Amino acid sequence: MNALRTIIVITLLLTLTAVAASAQDTLTTTKKQPKGLLKQIEKIKQRIDEPFDTVRDTKYWRRALAHGKLDLHDKTIEYPKFLDFCIEVYRWGDHAFNYYDSTYVTGTGKNWKVMLKSNNWLDSYSGQLTSDHIRMQMNSDLTCNFGAQISFMALSLSYMVNLRDPLAGRQVKNTRWEFSFTSSRLALEAYFTKNNQNSVHLHRLGSWHGSKDFNGLTRESYGAYAYYFFNHKRYAQAAAYCFSKYQRRSAGSFLAGLHLSRQDITIDFSVLPTSFLRAKVPQDLRLCRFRYRDFCALIGYGYNWVFAKNWLLNITGIPSVGYRHSFANSVEGEKGLLSTNIRGKAALVYNRGSWFYGLHIISDGHWYHSRQHSLFNSCHDFNFTAGYRF
Repeated sequence: MNALRTIIVITLLLTLTAVAASAQDTLTTTKKQPKGLLKQIEKIKQRIDEPFDTVRDTKYWRRALAHGKLDLHDKTIEYPKFLDFCIEVYRWGDHAFNYYDSTYVTGTGKNWKVMLKSNNWLDSYSGQLTSDHIRMQMNSDLTCNFGAQISFMALSLSYMVNLRDPLAGRQVKNTRWEFSFTSSRLALEAYFTKNNQNSVHLHRLGSWHGSKDFNGLTRESYGAYAYYFFNHKRYAQAAAYCFSKYQRRSAGSFLAGLHLSRQDITIDFSVLPTSFLRAKVPQDLRLCRFRYRDFCALIGYGYNWVFAKNWLLNITGIPSVGYRHSFANSVEGEKGLLSTNIRGKAALVYNRGSWFYGLHIISDGHWYHSRQHSLFNSCHDFNFTAGYRF
């Protein structure tokens, strides 16, 4: 609960900071940005704004690209044959998969973005074990990462540093990889997370309540989401999570697609003190492993609310239902089960000129349920981004 309260306080402070920034004039806001970052941005802008030879010969595209002035939709530009073919494919794909009604959604007019990002996440576990319904609840420490990212159109390069968590008093060693692609019609998201047997906090086991460090849990999880936006002309998820579009008017959309995932969670209660272990955990439950694979269909809804000038609030809910295959070395052996999962997303975005700020909360939950066991494991992200478009 202390970690949760701290997260809520940090989130509120970051939100109030963005609100305060919106009340300042442009000059004051600019002065408050990191000086080193501003100098680098200014150098890049000067390079882009330098005059160059605009004669439309066969090398014009190179000069325009070097100065950030290349318009891929300009059909008067001459390219080499193969490059011309690639650009024609891009134009077709851009029209087919990235078209919006400009009354509701517009582009930013910028291809480049630089961002400072704070990424914070934790995972939690709760449920009932065996037919005796032994209650269990635990959560990990908060993993805190901070870094920078630079993006050109759909390509991004980022570097994140794992900071020492002030709540845990030590560096939390977890592994995480993410991939995402968003267009007007389609979105793809993939992830990999691994808990490298850090100590988690046990809050409940049977009739016992309290807080006890527990280093008997390991977790490896990966999966992917692919979904289609039905109201793709008026609703832009990219405006809320990629900062590449502006949502001008409020709009929502149903979405549907597929969700594939694999979960591998091992809980070794034998690391607990012997006196505590004998009183709370039956002999046959000293080692539990939940290892399964999910094949699901998903349907959900997302809504972008433009509640004030330059402000956007997004809420998205994506439940999924399908088939679950439990492996032979899982707690109940090889069997087929009903798979039920849920993914929730929320975003608060503020745009002011070329500057933008975003607060994102994303939760992924997976529920293992059978006659013997029930385990809901989830991963929660709390992210803050400040960036500049050019």
